[in-house]
Amino acid sequence: MTKSAFVSAALAAFLLACSGQPRVPAAEPGPALLAGYVRAWNQHDFAALDTLLTPDAVHDDIAQGFHGQGPGQIKDFMRELIKLEPDFNWRLTTVVAAGSPLAAEWTWTATYTGPSPGGPVVGRRISGQGASIVVIENGRIKRFADYYDVASFFPPMPATSTGK
Repeated sequence: MTKSAFVSAALAAFLLACSGQPRVPAAEPGPALLAGYVRAWNQHDFAALDTLLTPDAVHDDIAQGFHGQGPGQIKDFMRELIKLEPDFNWRLTTVVAAGSPLAAEWTWTATYTGPSPGGPVVGRRISGQGASIVVIENGRIKRFADYYDVASFFPPMPATSTGK
C-alpha cells in the first residue's frame, strides 16, 4: 500500500468513525433560567425579574391564591413575601426538562412572622416542599405555577406542660 493510499484510507476511516458518533444535544436553557429565577427570589433581586420574565408572564401560587400577571405584580408578591419571611431560602432539588414546560421539586425554609393556619405567629421556623411547572417562551419564563400544602409548612407546636 502506498503512503498516499494509506493516508487516504486512514482519513476515510476517521471520518466514518466520527460520523457515527452520537451528537450531544445543547444544554437545555430551561433549568438555568429556572435557577436564575430562584436565585433572584433568594437574593431579593427585583431587577432580575425584568430579564427573566416575559412582559406578560404569569406567576400562580396556587396554595396562597395568588395570580400575578407581568413583572410588576410578581414583584409586588415578592415584596409581600419578604415582609413575612425575610430570610427565606428556596432550593431546587429536582428539575425535569425536555423543552418547555419543565417541572421542578423544591424545598423552602424561612423564619415566618404573620398569619398561619393555626393563628398569628412571630419568628417561627418553617419549612416545606413543593413543585412547580414552568413554561418558557423565547428564553424567558412565560408561566410559573407553584403547588404545595401551606399547612404542612406549619406543623403543630409541641404542647407545653402546665406543671400541674
